[in-house]
Amino acid sequence: MTSIFKKQNDMDIVGQGGKIILFILPFLIAAILFDTYLPRIASLPESISLIRPLGYLLLIPGVILWATAIIQLITGFSKGRLLTTGAYGVARNPIYSSATFLILPGVALLTLTWVYFVVSVFLYVGVMIFIGKEEQQLTKAFGKEYEDYKARVDRLIPFKKPRQK
Repeated sequence: MTSIFKKQNDMDIVGQGGKIILFILPFLIAAILFDTYLPRIASLPESISLIRPLGYLLLIPGVILWATAIIQLITGFSKGRLLTTGAYGVARNPIYSSATFLILPGVALLTLTWVYFVVSVFLYVGVMIFIGKEEQQLTKAFGKEYEDYKARVDRLIPFKKPRQK
């Protein structure tokens, strides 16, 4: 069995994840600190607490999508094949997608804390800044197969069809 840490097609399993994590980490730390030490500032009005259950409606599919994507990546990366089905058929970057659109907003609604919505926005920005390099590597490694995949599956927004150029 090949190690998941061995490079495939000149790429490692982390891709641009390290850069994205370093970009988002200060915002996540700030959100946690705000939520912990300044809850009166970080909180949404208690009068909207009836929306709390919506947090579960986002969190549950978010964790399922995230976990599925992680499992697919771990099991599929070492084979050197392009992942295009399952979680990767929903979005080209389902790990980031699930955190951006489902997990972080779900946490924000469950905790009635707006700061996690802000982290979600910065995660989206971070992905958009850094993911282009990974897409260039994938295009180089998989050529037309990756180009066809890009035409079918959106970069980040689940189930959205990409705009045709």
